[in-house]
Amino acid sequence: MLNSRFKFTLKLAKLNGLDISWIMLMLITLANALVAETADKSLFVTAVICFSIAFKGRRIMDYFMELNHANKTIQLFMRGYFYVFPLLIFLADLFSKQLAAITTL
Repeated sequence: MLNSRFKFTLKLAKLNGLDISWIMLMLITLANALVAETADKSLFVTAVICFSIAFKGRRIMDYFMELNHANKTIQLFMRGYFYVFPLLIFLADLFSKQLAAITTL
């Protein structure tokens, strides 16, 4: 019984890059949820969350989808997706009043 606990503890101590990346993504997600629920609305909070979206997207692309070994065109489009959409989210928050005025009936 003691031997199996030791093996489990030893296995936890040996984390590879994928495990560390997964843990980091989970911690960032939890931090984003905490900030979204507790922080006051501001452009700084939006910028931090947009940055984390871009960072998480890049980590997912490189470590889980393994697109860092893919065709350069596919990499370009995927990186563009992970950088353009957080920018669009930030711009939508920055110009939220103007967007609301444009889209009101």
